[in-house]
Amino acid sequence: MRLTLFLLAFPCLLSAQNQPPVIENLTTSVNWATKTLTLTYSVTDAENDPLEISLAFSDNAGKTYSLAVPTSGDVGFPVAPGSGHTVTCDVTTLAAVVGAFTVRLVADDKQPFDIQQLVNEVDSTRLRADLQFIEGIRHRITGLTHLNETRDSLRNLFTNRHLHLAEQTFAYSNTTGRNIIGTHRGTASAEKVVIVDAHYDTVSNAPGADDNGSGTVGMMEITRLLSRYPAKKTLRFIGFDLEEDGLIGSTRYVSSGIPAGDQIAGVFNFEMIGYYSEQPNTQTLPNGFNLLFPDANAAVVNNQYRGDFITNVGNTLSQPLAMAFANAAATYVPNLKVITLDVPGNGQLAPDLLRSDHAPFWLGNYPALMLTDGANFRNECYHTPQDTFDHKLNFTFMANVTKATLAAAAKLAEIQHGDWATATFENTVATHDLPEGCTLRLRAATTRNMLYLDLRGCSFDFVALDLFDARGVLLLQTKLAQPSEGTTPISLEKMLPAGIYTAQLRLPGGRVVGQQVVLR
Repeated sequence: MRLTLFLLAFPCLLSAQNQPPVIENLTTSVNWATKTLTLTYSVTDAENDPLEISLAFSDNAGKTYSLAVPTSGDVGFPVAPGSGHTVTCDVTTLAAVVGAFTVRLVADDKQPFDIQQLVNEVDSTRLRADLQFIEGIRHRITGLTHLNETRDSLRNLFTNRHLHLAEQTFAYSNTTGRNIIGTHRGTASAEKVVIVDAHYDTVSNAPGADDNGSGTVGMMEITRLLSRYPAKKTLRFIGFDLEEDGLIGSTRYVSSGIPAGDQIAGVFNFEMIGYYSEQPNTQTLPNGFNLLFPDANAAVVNNQYRGDFITNVGNTLSQPLAMAFANAAATYVPNLKVITLDVPGNGQLAPDLLRSDHAPFWLGNYPALMLTDGANFRNECYHTPQDTFDHKLNFTFMANVTKATLAAAAKLAEIQHGDWATATFENTVATHDLPEGCTLRLRAATTRNMLYLDLRGCSFDFVALDLFDARGVLLLQTKLAQPSEGTTPISLEKMLPAGIYTAQLRLPGGRVVGQQVVLR
């Protein structure tokens, strides 16, 4: 009661933390005849701080923002908070490119970011709700239905957070593995990438609440919280597939999935983060642990082998990252007990510490951590049907591990005290491929199961359509014989997911007109 009266007497203390700006109503209007794009936006800031406004442009749905576009107007520093701001962009360099473009606007008030305030937003109730859904066999043979449902939940999360969604697919044992990847591109050092990952598959007989539902929901929670803000480095969130078959997904990612030019600044790999016990003799240790890690061994022994800590596993290259995690935990989550291991070399001397998705990064000479509750050295339900939601999982512990990782990732990525928003605009087909005065354009219906072909000022014996998804998979081939001038509907035969699709319109004489179609 006394605290409440004190805060009421001094209401400024209720909002003492500086609040980041908020962007609203970002819209685009493009005039290709004048090669001008006009942006309008509003931005609020609780403290009315002067803002730095920056713009970036992408032609691949936000995978990269590398297009050079001159801008003028309410951009740069300082820009005052307010409504009706306008930016004029010279899109001459984009006019010859057919397709959809994304513009990202970032507002930064240049204030220090309160990491503790962000950490406090981790919600154990949300972790619990997510895990209630994720729990269940997620195996390529015995649990394919729920495996696909989990994949969809990751896709939906990344899409809803406006991240660039990618899917790395690969063949394995008569099935297709799928790494689900959400990327939040950095604003200043985008080539430097901070990864938070977890594998989402299970063994064939286990519902996998701890292994690795706990890690998956921790990664999902960090995605929600970090993706709200711009960061100078790129943040990437990955759900790895087929870890239980021998680290297949992460191995394929390290060998062939890292985009050219990306520099991995650090990887935070969640491998079971939910099992916790304050009872003595609930933690065992691998053979030889006492020889390789005498200090950690002594800490466990002196604590009567209680399973009440998170193990922070880094190899020689990753020790600065391991120290960053340990320091973040001590600073922002002091109740979380951390035992840090310095694994020699790339881990060959400790094979029990090479059993998760950090290992391919170590072998590729990338800094990576495994954050784990100990797996079979603590959880007696490991790889059994008893690995369930209600069996000794501690959501306070799970939340604390998530908090420490969130803090470490935010600091490493150089999170900014700001807001970001995106908008899209399109260029229609390039006229140099068509007779003078002829326009040919493909557009989407709102139902996502129909396209419309608009034809003006020309006629053709046929127009053939090939429609591809973002991975280059052919979805539809159709041929319209002597399409009439005006609008011709084209049925897609089924409802397609929202996204960007590539169309090739093939015309007589071997001419091909490319166009991207956005289904919303």
